[in-house]
This record gives sequence, structure tokens and C-alpha cells, in this order.
Amino acid sequence: MISFEGKNVIVTGGSRGIGAAIVRMFSKLGAGVAFNYNKNLHSAEKLSEEIKKFGAEVFFNECDVRDYREVQSFVRNVAEKFDHIDILVNNAGIWEYGPIDQMSVDNWRKTMQTNLDGVFHFTKLVIKHMLKHDIKGHIINISSTAGQRGEPFYSHYAASKGALISFTKSLAAELGPKGIHVNCVAPGWVKTDMTQKTMEEQENEIAKNIPLGFVGTADDIAGPVIFLASNLARYINGEVLNVNGGNVLCG
Repeated sequence: MISFEGKNVIVTGGSRGIGAAIVRMFSKLGAGVAFNYNKNLHSAEKLSEEIKKFGAEVFFNECDVRDYREVQSFVRNVAEKFDHIDILVNNAGIWEYGPIDQMSVDNWRKTMQTNLDGVFHFTKLVIKHMLKHDIKGHIINISSTAGQRGEPFYSHYAASKGALISFTKSLAAELGPKGIHVNCVAPGWVKTDMTQKTMEEQENEIAKNIPLGFVGTADDIAGPVIFLASNLARYINGEVLNVNGGNVLCG
């Protein structure tokens, strides 16, 4: 029922975790897939070989989302390889512990540059491409429950993800008339590399506070992203889709 044959997608931070699950799912459904990695070349190469088995066309390269010039080069290379870019998933992000009285300026800035500036960089450049070629595309931003209710000791992360929700709503109103959908997925607790240490120590306690009784996987986030990028969601724009097992009930 859902097919992305003839469509091309960029997934930022796509070599591991939620990003890799999104890359796999799009490739299985026929999309050409491009993703960046920051440091882990091995993970990127392994994922590329895996999705090529699905017959998917794939492009990946190192790119620091904080660096606008690197993003320019990455998007240019994707456009040259795939000719057109139909979908952008802004997934790249960091989550680092930071009590406010101990948080360094560098830590604050690193989080904002990765989680927010990186989204701006990719979105600006991909939107320019979509508008130039009159593409009725989709932008899907990965936020967090932290951006909806805050998160103690991660105020920088929560602030960046809350800003991303407002960014999504603003662009939905701005770009909807041009046929470009902009939506957001807000995951709760998910088992990934980023949360591995927390899961090892607290998974059972965390699961007790989730009405469904378990902590989600990366695939549990990838599925809703696929839905929002599909024609099944053609009348959804500016929405924040909560994917958290019922842990945070936001309207």
C-alpha cells in the first residue's frame, strides 16, 4: 500500500540508531536513500551494503551537520546523484547530560548547533532544491518528548527539541501553500546507542511508567516517519506525532 518507488530521501544521522532504521525502511519500500555520518565510517559502510541487498540506490558521505559548507556540499552531491530530492528527515542529534550549574558554554552551543542549526542547514538547502524543481515534498523533523515537557539535567537538549517543534509549525504554514508538507515525530524513550547506558541501568523502571509497558525500538519510530512521508498522510501538515507508548500525553 505504501511505495516510494521513484522517490529519493535524505536522512541525517542515518548511519545508526533511529536514523538507520528509517534508512532501512525507506529502502525496503523502493526509495533511493542518502544519509550522512559524522565519525563512524564502519557503521555507514555496513548499512550501505545491507540496504543495497534490497535493490536500493544509496549515497552516503561524512558530513558535520553543524557546518553549513559541508551540508551544502552534501546536498549538492545528493542532487547530482539522484536528480531530485523528495523527502528530508532531520534526525541527527545529540543527548548529553548537563546540570545547568555545570553545563559549559561549549556543551550548550554544541547541542544547539547539532540539534537545531543542523536542521536549519539541511532544511534551507533541500527546500531551495524542492522549490526550484517544483517538488511537492515532505520534511519530517525528529523532536522529542523533552521538547514538549522539558527534561531535568538536559535543558539544552529539551530547548533544542522544543524549538524544533515551533520550527516545524512555522514551516508547515509557510510551505503548505507550495505543496510541501512539514511534520514532526516526537519519540519518547527508545532503545538506541544513545540511550544504551541508561537502558542498562533503568529500563525496567522506565518501562513501568509507560502505559504500554515497554520501551520502544528504532523501528517503532521509523514506521510513523514512513507514514508521514506517504500519501496516507496527504492531509497532515504541521503535526507533532507523539510516539512514546502513552508516556507523555500531549494534545
